[in-house]
Amino acid sequence: MNLCRNLLITVNVLALTMSVRAQVDPPPPPPPPQQAAPVSFNEKEASPCPQVAIQTPTPRAIREGQPVSFNARILGGDKNVTPSILWNVSGGSIRDGQGTPRVDVDSAGSGAYREIVAELWLGGYAAECSIQPPPYRLSVIPPASKLDEFGQVTLDEENEKLTAAVKAAQYGNDKIIVIGYAGRNSERMFASTALRRMRDQMFRSGLPAARVAAYEGGFREQPAFEVWIVPEGAEPPKPTPTIDRKDIIFPPVKRATPSRKP
Repeated sequence: MNLCRNLLITVNVLALTMSVRAQVDPPPPPPPPQQAAPVSFNEKEASPCPQVAIQTPTPRAIREGQPVSFNARILGGDKNVTPSILWNVSGGSIRDGQGTPRVDVDSAGSGAYREIVAELWLGGYAAECSIQPPPYRLSVIPPASKLDEFGQVTLDEENEKLTAAVKAAQYGNDKIIVIGYAGRNSERMFASTALRRMRDQMFRSGLPAARVAAYEGGFREQPAFEVWIVPEGAEPPKPTPTIDRKDIIFPPVKRATPSRKP
């Protein structure tokens, strides 16, 4: 009887001890979730469809006439396929490399469109492959262009020409540059006075001051003014005088003589 009582007491003590230990010791953390093994390069290559993108070492914006090239970046795909490559370029013209992963493009004339767009098609892969990458767009800065040239005209005719220039440049960020040339027999400050007047007229027509410039270009046989449209980033026009400054002799300034009182 005493043996059974002692055994029962021992069992109760053990149960109490385990209960206290469970409250003191935190439960062990759960095992970490199993992560999927990364896809190996060989498994990527096993896909029958390649990954394709168009790249270029050319800057994102170029001036018309600069050389341009585009590369086809082809990753993965069926190793047994020799792809057929077809390029299409709008805004410029392919000079060399059609049918290869690299094409050289002539950008002459692309300034009229303000961009060159390159497209690429790959053939030879499985029918379920969608392997035409997005087109690549390259900004092209056209050169400055002469919009008008005139000599000494009436003030109304001058304002009409300047208004037409402002309308031609009102969209986008193109600038208007006016170059003025004094004539061989023009009085002093002729060009600077006329250019200041023209600049003010273009301001009144609504063109911001940052998009208007006017400067003297030297001397010609007869007074002349050139109106240029200059796209943002384009090289500004250079003056083309025809007479050297040292060959100019300004007419004497006529001073009014006071009349004598009788």
